[in-house]
Formats: sequence, structure tokens, C-alpha cells
Amino acid sequence: MSAVEKIKAAAAELDPDQQYELFRWWVDSDAFRERHLAALKRDLAIGLEQLDSGHYQTYNDANLMQLAEEVSQKGRERLKKHRRHQGT
Repeated sequence: MSAVEKIKAAAAELDPDQQYELFRWWVDSDAFRERHLAALKRDLAIGLEQLDSGHYQTYNDANLMQLAEEVSQKGRERLKKHRRHQGT
């Protein structure tokens, strides 16, 4: 069993308050913040590259409402799949 698997197994045995404390410790750690910042910088670089190459969509009142409905529908579908997977 790897160290990560051991940590996951140990965390699963913690009560919810202890799990939350462990989560807060990790999220507040410098290692997590550095990884998160690096991921954000990569995402921003990709987005800027897409803008520079003309890969974007402009919206007006009509198609913005359509976009919002499509995003909402996809979110509802993902939530439904997640709930089915969780058995709730």
C-alpha cells in the first residue's frame, strides 16, 4: 500500500470534524497553494492563447440566455448522474 493509499484509508476513518481539519490544513499549505497557482497560470495562458488565435464567442442578449440555459441543463445532467452514482 502506497503512502497516499495509507493516508486516504486513515482519513476515511476520521470523524467529519477531523476530516475537515485535515482538509483545511492541506488547503492552507504552501504546497497546495503553489500547485493551485501553477494550475491557474496554465489555464490563463491557455485562455489567452485561445483569445489571441481568435477562438472565442461573442454574445448578445439572445444567445447569452441560450448559453445560460445550456450551461444549466448540463449542470442538471451532471448532478443527476452524480446522484445516481452515489445512490441518493
